[in-house]
Amino acid sequence: IMFDRSGVGRGIEAFPEMVRMDWMQDLLEWFTYYLKDEGPQPWLGVEIQSNLGDWRFEDRYPMTNTNEIFWELGSSDLSAIGGNNVVLPDASSGPVYETPPLEENLYFGGLPRLHVNVNTVTVGGQLYALLEDCNENGSCIHIGHAIMDLRYHEGGTDEQTWLPLIETINAKMEFFTLDAQVSAGHTIKLSLASTGEDYLPESTSSVVTIQEGAG
Repeated sequence: IMFDRSGVGRGIEAFPEMVRMDWMQDLLEWFTYYLKDEGPQPWLGVEIQSNLGDWRFEDRYPMTNTNEIFWELGSSDLSAIGGNNVVLPDASSGPVYETPPLEENLYFGGLPRLHVNVNTVTVGGQLYALLEDCNENGSCIHIGHAIMDLRYHEGGTDEQTWLPLIETINAKMEFFTLDAQVSAGHTIKLSLASTGEDYLPESTSSVVTIQEGAG
C-alpha cells in the first residue's frame, strides 16, 4: 500500500524508514510529562528525517556547523543543459541547469535560496524552480521546489512595480524547507518554468526572461 501511495521522488525512496515504530512511545512520554506532570521531561531538541528516510537529532534547525555553498547560474558549477532563457506563461519553456557529478556526498537542509535576475514584458509573471537529484543513469527524484509571484520579488507582503522590458529585477526566491541527501557521483538539476506540479497558472501572466550570472 505504501508503494502505491507514492511514486519515486515523492517518498518511496525513503522506504522503509518512513515509518517511526517508536513514535507512540515519544508521544506517551510528552503527554505523561506535560499533561500529567509525571516522569522526566522529554528532550527539547529537533528530530529530523531526511528525504531518504534517515533520522537524526539536532539542537536546532537549520543545523549549526554548516557551510554555505554558492552556485552561479550558467557557470561551470550550474551550467545550462536545456531549454532557453525565456519562460512562457503556459509552462512550456524555461532553462534547465545541472551541476557536474558531485565529488563527495552532499547533505543540505533548511531554506535554500535562488536569487535570479529577470526581465518581464508586463508588471507580473511567475517563476517556479524545481530541484532534483539525478543519478548516473539520468533518473531524477524531486528534492525541493520554490514558487514566486514576481510582483513580490523583494519579499514581504507589499506589491512592487518596475519598468517592464527596461528594468531588471532580482527575484529572491526561497525553497520550501527541505532536508536532502545527495550521493557522490550524482548531480543536482534546477529547472525553471512559470508553474509546476500542484500549482495553478499565474494570476498575472507575463513572459519572463532569465539572466544568467552573479545576480
